[in-house]
Amino acid sequence: MRTEGGAKLRALREASGLTQLEVELEASLGTGYLQRVECGRVQQPERETLDRILTALRASFVQRRDLLAMFGYTVAITPPSEAEIAWAVQQINPLLEKVGFPAYLLDCAHHLLTWNSATEALFSQIGVHNLADFQTSPIFRLFFDQQQGILTAIHNATEFLPALIEALRHEISKMNEAAWCNALINHLVEELPLFKTYWLTPTQLPLVAARPLVPFELVLPTGFCLKFRITAEPMTPDPRFRLVYYLPADASTLERYAPSGLR
Repeated sequence: MRTEGGAKLRALREASGLTQLEVELEASLGTGYLQRVECGRVQQPERETLDRILTALRASFVQRRDLLAMFGYTVAITPPSEAEIAWAVQQINPLLEKVGFPAYLLDCAHHLLTWNSATEALFSQIGVHNLADFQTSPIFRLFFDQQQGILTAIHNATEFLPALIEALRHEISKMNEAAWCNALINHLVEELPLFKTYWLTPTQLPLVAARPLVPFELVLPTGFCLKFRITAEPMTPDPRFRLVYYLPADASTLERYAPSGLR
């Protein structure tokens, strides 16, 4: 009797255009084994065997996660590949340009992948004229780098930066101590002294959201103070990517981002 997992695996293989024999050869399986899994005669394949099958099928992260879950396994969150990043950017760019306030895309390693024109305009006003300079390292450099970041423009840094740290703690708590995640934190601690100070300082803020729970206030060179609420939404097809929105949090900021206002 075919199981749900077996049926899903069969559908995935057929969508790939590969035959059972081709997958068995690439995954180093015995002849006929994949057929037995697909039809349900093997109801609980070993995790390592499923991994080899999914690798042979070139399964995406989401396909791998969903298929493994059907057999009772979980998949570790890993940073996306270059091809997966290119796909996410292609999917999200049309949406970003429809957003009238600052918004950008991050991956689970907190790298800045793409952004809209409102983001470009905002950061250029406070000294960051090329956001691409911040793509090679996690976005926290933008906030904690005391030489090249935007720290001097953050009006409420003593409240906002601890909240940003706690949002990061909440986010990485879902990574189950993954080696790449630990390496990310170690890199930030080593490279950014201010990040290290806040990271090693205990706070009383609750670990309840993967976004800062205090407003983000930026002072422009004109003296005007912009006030935002930062919110984040995972991409439905692949939750390793998140859309980050800067939502205007007071009337004067909202007015600047109205259709007739400056962006």
